[in-house]
Amino acid sequence: MRRFATSLILPIDPNRTGECLRCGACCEFLFKCPFLRTVDGQPDSYSCSAYSLRPPQCRKYPRTRAEQIHLPCGYRFDGPP
Repeated sequence: MRRFATSLILPIDPNRTGECLRCGACCEFLFKCPFLRTVDGQPDSYSCSAYSLRPPQCRKYPRTRAEQIHLPCGYRFDGPP
């Protein structure tokens, strides 16, 4: 709930760089998202079937370094921790 609430009003850390690796780890955190789909049957490549309508907590993950709990991840945070 906290991530949902903060993602509505707080911006993404400007030190975040990189891009999504499409590993699906963040989409299976508490439960497997019903919109998560494998790409061409490949078990390590995922896509979102509701990508254009996804909620802010999905759009902004990881919003901050502290929020990033799945590693390796294509996003990283430059600068001091």
